[in-house]
Amino acid sequence: MNPSPLPLNERLVVLDIIRGIALLGIFLVNIPAFTSPIFIFQLYNVSYKYEGIDAYIDLFLQLFVQGKFFTIFSFLFGLGCGIFLHRAEEKQYFAAALWSRRMAALLVIGLFHLIFLWYGDILHVYAIGGFLLFFFYNRKAKTILLWAIGLLCFFYLLACMQFFIPAHVLQDVQSEYKFLHEHVFTQYLFTYRQADYLSWLFYRLNVEVVPMLLNLPFSIFPVFSMLLFGLYTAKKGLVHNIEQNRSFFKKIQLITGVAGFTLTIILAMLKIEILRYELYQQAAIHLFTSLSGIFLCFFYLTTLLLFLQFSPYASILVLFKYSGTMALTTYLSQTLICLCIVRVFGLYGSLTLTESTIICLVIYTLQLFFNKWWLYYFYYGPCEWLWRSFTYRSFPPLRRNRKASV
Repeated sequence: MNPSPLPLNERLVVLDIIRGIALLGIFLVNIPAFTSPIFIFQLYNVSYKYEGIDAYIDLFLQLFVQGKFFTIFSFLFGLGCGIFLHRAEEKQYFAAALWSRRMAALLVIGLFHLIFLWYGDILHVYAIGGFLLFFFYNRKAKTILLWAIGLLCFFYLLACMQFFIPAHVLQDVQSEYKFLHEHVFTQYLFTYRQADYLSWLFYRLNVEVVPMLLNLPFSIFPVFSMLLFGLYTAKKGLVHNIEQNRSFFKKIQLITGVAGFTLTIILAMLKIEILRYELYQQAAIHLFTSLSGIFLCFFYLTTLLLFLQFSPYASILVLFKYSGTMALTTYLSQTLICLCIVRVFGLYGSLTLTESTIICLVIYTLQLFFNKWWLYYFYYGPCEWLWRSFTYRSFPPLRRNRKASV
């Protein structure tokens, strides 16, 4: 089995560009978690208040970024799964073994990332979803679509159950959570600022890693649903024939745009407290953030697909394709870069959201140019190369022969 790089004409550059843009959106949402103790607020459902320009940036991110680009990336992962398995079958590879090794490697990488570096890892969730996705690959496209919609509906049905908790019960729970938050916060901040690596690691195992793994059965629902939407799109071959499916994409763009921006307006009213639900305010904000994220995800996707396919200005986004091609390396390196910056310069808990956002944009811009430089000399990013090597059980060529190409 020779895992040679895909010829350029086989690679869906449009998907790489969208994947690269999605990585920027994800990074913008993740950066506060690298630089501040926002996790401990989220764990105990205590609102994290911003002031001044930070409040406006937080509002913008909540309305138009949070939950939107993560879902795009999940969709693209499912789409990539479908394309990968189809190509494996075309080349007469044993798709089940190939896919199992690919997801096993991703699971190991994700768990390493989660345990040793950062609580917000998503790779282990994708890996588990990827294992499950294989059982849907040979199903009819309609069946896959119904499962995707059904799982989303079930997830939001569960999410709505919290609104039926009696107010006095919820008040007691919130009071207890607030007490626990105040008790844990000081130790959490101290550990991130001053503890050595081993002390930091063992503290995180109990405070961060265990809660994240316990939440996995619930959090996997929307992720797996988006994977199924991506697999459905691959089965229908929609992105391979954007010209022929232009009217379909425009219809989806219109429907999801209207629904998404309507939900976003409601979310904005909740955030600035024009709409008030007292004890249920945070639950309502989380619900509408997630709901608007699903619809705006498809609005952004279709808008980008149509823009990249038909607009004469599509080339302005071409730089994003390099980060999309090196998505795994880019995602993991963001964690390493941010942790190093925060640790070396003692910035944890002292940066404003504005400062964190500027740092995020600078880092990602540098990543774009570094990735372009890297892919000029190499076929794959370093993490992609290792992942591919494990998948095919052989080492593909990494360095391009530039002298021969000249």
